[in-house]
Amino acid sequence: MTLDRISTLRSILFVPGARRDLFAKAEATGADALVLDLEDSVSTDMKGEARQNVADALARSAHRLTFVRINHPSSGLVDEDISVLAPHPSQALMVPKVDDAKDLLDVDRALTKFEQRAGLASGAIGIMIVVETCLGLRNMFEILQNMPRVRGAGLASAEEGDLMMDIGGYWTAAGDALAYARGKFVCDARAAKAEWLVDGAFMNLRSDDALEAEVSRARMLGFTGKIAIHPRQVPVINRAFMPSTDEVEKARRLLDAYREAEARGQGAIRFEGMMVDLANAKRAERILSFAAAAGVPASQQHDGSKDEKR
Repeated sequence: MTLDRISTLRSILFVPGARRDLFAKAEATGADALVLDLEDSVSTDMKGEARQNVADALARSAHRLTFVRINHPSSGLVDEDISVLAPHPSQALMVPKVDDAKDLLDVDRALTKFEQRAGLASGAIGIMIVVETCLGLRNMFEILQNMPRVRGAGLASAEEGDLMMDIGGYWTAAGDALAYARGKFVCDARAAKAEWLVDGAFMNLRSDDALEAEVSRARMLGFTGKIAIHPRQVPVINRAFMPSTDEVEKARRLLDAYREAEARGQGAIRFEGMMVDLANAKRAERILSFAAAAGVPASQQHDGSKDEKR
């Protein structure tokens, strides 16, 4: 699964860079992408070993998208962390605790130099920023809008995480304290045409039902994926973000009906008891595109050969 093949990521599984023994197990989970971590899950004295582990893994992972979470640019470790990258485009950086575009200037310069040395196109290595503060949320749109290399963002929505501490609220299963942050995040990311809109980790590893409720909420709000911190979370996240058979079939029927009407010069039609127009058709196209990328069987997919960009 490469950057070119799929921009919609349901599950992104974290793996500590120092735990080489977990890499193969993580790859076998069915996660849409992995994050090989060089930051918080790796102690200072293990950073060098973790970089070597990650470099070896990236050299073998040209077939799938793999993120590397680097240390914050203020750490002075940007060049060392970026040295792990391999000469192929199926990788991206995850940059934590981004508050302002200035946080990314050194990262962007280092990536440009790497791309030139590796013979890659300019901008081939994308960035996902992680929004972990109110200031970062305030500035996210400008970062996404003005830095083409930044292709998406993740919201640090974890229970008792940095964002919750910055908000000063209290985490509940209903997610009330994060309702505004999640809504603003999605609207700003969509406005900036971000590819990746990722909800943060769910810390409860005991209850699949609670995780499924959290993922369903994220999908309802417009997120396209969620971070996983344990392999057991991956199938739950993938399943919850996957369009159901009923959704896919309804989207196919709607799009067929809309296009037939469009050919007759109609811009709005009655479909299965409701009025639909171009916005509904675009939503149907999004569902079918997501389903195709996520691996829904071809029999459930709409024939996109006649699709037109709108």
